[in-house]
Amino acid sequence: MKKAIDRRARAMDKERVTNAWRNIFVQAGILK
Repeated sequence: MKKAIDRRARAMDKERVTNAWRNIFVQAGILK
């Protein structure tokens, strides 16, 4: 049970980081 929660938490953290980088690129005008 705990392993599944840890795996999900890691996936959510990775997604959060990806979204943060995407926002940075959008604000820099690299992505539209």
